[in-house]
Amino acid sequence: MELVLKNISPKDYTLIFDLAHRLGIQVEEKPDHASIIEDLREAVEEIKMAEAGKSKLQNARDLINEL
Repeated sequence: MELVLKNISPKDYTLIFDLAHRLGIQVEEKPDHASIIEDLREAVEEIKMAEAGKSKLQNARDLINEL
């Protein structure tokens, strides 16, 4: 079951999030822009390390098998 909340005030979101947590309902939050940028920055660093021979990247088939 999926529930999508649109145009909800931050105060109401906090209330709903707390209630879901108390009821044991898993809530996935959308990542904010800062966390997306940080994830991209980390990915670029991993690629740079692999290009320098300091680490090995995972191929796409192994990544899909993990999922």
